[in-house]
Amino acid sequence: MTRDKAGTWSPWSLVALACSVGLCPAVTMLGVVFGLIAIRDIKIHARRGFRVAIVAIVIGLVVTPLTTFGLVWWNTSVREPMLHGPVVGLQAAQNGDVTVLLGQFEDGVGTANEASGFIRQMTERYGTLQSIDQDPDREAAWSPDGWSISVPYMLTFSTGIIKGEAQYVVFSVNEGQRKPVFRFSWIHMGKDPDLLFPVSARDSMQSGSKGQDGNQG
Repeated sequence: MTRDKAGTWSPWSLVALACSVGLCPAVTMLGVVFGLIAIRDIKIHARRGFRVAIVAIVIGLVVTPLTTFGLVWWNTSVREPMLHGPVVGLQAAQNGDVTVLLGQFEDGVGTANEASGFIRQMTERYGTLQSIDQDPDREAAWSPDGWSISVPYMLTFSTGIIKGEAQYVVFSVNEGQRKPVFRFSWIHMGKDPDLLFPVSARDSMQSGSKGQDGNQG
């Protein structure tokens, strides 16, 4: 068996350690795989790096589920809502369950009766909601404090496509304290007359929609 001279490190152990501290689950899992390869390489060629390989394996096994959970949470709680607005809640509300819609909005925003009235008017005017996508022709507008964003959308109904927007809140700020929210504060669509939920968000909506094009009903 050919052995490297004493003191030579196994490159696999170093690669494993680098991968194990990544932010992508696929990369951190490679830290475990490369760590096992490093142990085999170390035993065969009498190289250094056994403890590093073990550390890489342990870190990879711990970090992989954490990064997986983090990515799943980010996709479902932040990315998808910002891309498609409160489409899940609106569709559920059209099917009779307004609790899902209220769950996509900040605590204390609107009531079940107000949500039901909004959905009734939306359905009577536009029909069944099929999808919501970001409007590529309009720009999103961040709030002055930088913790919420008004996103322009194109809402596809059974009767046609309507422009709208919704404000997504990342953090709420109260007396200098930031609280994570990751929910919507209002949604607005159409014109003459427009539809807004909740109606108490009129001032906030008008402020957050500055710089965006007008809606079409």
